[in-house]
Amino acid sequence: MKEKITELTLARKDAHIFYSSHQLDHYLSAAADYIVAGIEEGDHIILIENDRIFSLLEEKLKPLLHKEQLGQILHINNFDYYFSSGSFNPPYIFDYLDNILKPYNEHNISFRTWAHVEWREQEGILEILEEFENEADRLVNENSLLLVCAYDAERVPDTLHTALMKCHEFVMTEDSIIPSDLYAKTESA
Repeated sequence: MKEKITELTLARKDAHIFYSSHQLDHYLSAAADYIVAGIEEGDHIILIENDRIFSLLEEKLKPLLHKEQLGQILHINNFDYYFSSGSFNPPYIFDYLDNILKPYNEHNISFRTWAHVEWREQEGILEILEEFENEADRLVNENSLLLVCAYDAERVPDTLHTALMKCHEFVMTEDSIIPSDLYAKTESA
């Protein structure tokens, strides 16, 4: 998978990638490949992940990266990130993201992001997630960002899966990255 990631990122510097996984070991391998490929290409990594999976991922990365390379990974707890306002609220989430990205942008530090999207039960959450991902796609296109949005397949109903396929230009599978056949590019505001 690392080679597929490198092929994509050598061809272009922006991509909004949807990844949905059924198995934790596949998830950890895909995330590790994405991170290692990024660091080998000179990027820093913004890893928005829960603490339990981050610990497992860190153990997987330790034999693959030296201490300085591991220092290029900024871990942000995904529940702190997505629920900074107390609920899954896209404007607050994007404000939080702006604060995270500010030092990278100010110092011309190249980065890529892996974001594990998780949510609590909340009225209208599926529509909120769709709105959030459409806005994320617009930001990726406007700012030439490289972003993987990772989901637990068990939590994604078919309607949300279809909506996510429409707002992510690429889909990451266990062994490749392919264009989404449902993608409809979000227009800039």
